[in-house]
Amino acid sequence: MQNKKTDTNNDDYLSGRVNALVSNIGSQYGELLLDELFKRLDNTINDFDNEINALFASLKEQEEKKQSVIGLMKKGKKVTKDAQTDGELISDWEIKLAEIDQGDKKKDAK
Repeated sequence: MQNKKTDTNNDDYLSGRVNALVSNIGSQYGELLLDELFKRLDNTINDFDNEINALFASLKEQEEKKQSVIGLMKKGKKVTKDAQTDGELISDWEIKLAEIDQGDKKKDAK
């Protein structure tokens, strides 16, 4: 977690950059276009935030699924394409991982 000093520095940096980029826009194009620029900037930031949140949610879901498959493998249960985890089919790479692990267990047993 960042401290307040770093957050303030980041805010100052961003404010300075935005001010430098838009300093001439108001005088050259008028307030209406400047307002439109800020609306678009706000939309872009919101879209970016939504995409990042969706990405992290997807990564979390995939990690939970992977951990579930690993848990099944540790319990010695067979993991096949017919098996389901949380109602979803196991992906090919997860099946390959299970096959490798089962192959290692067979070698260790010999």
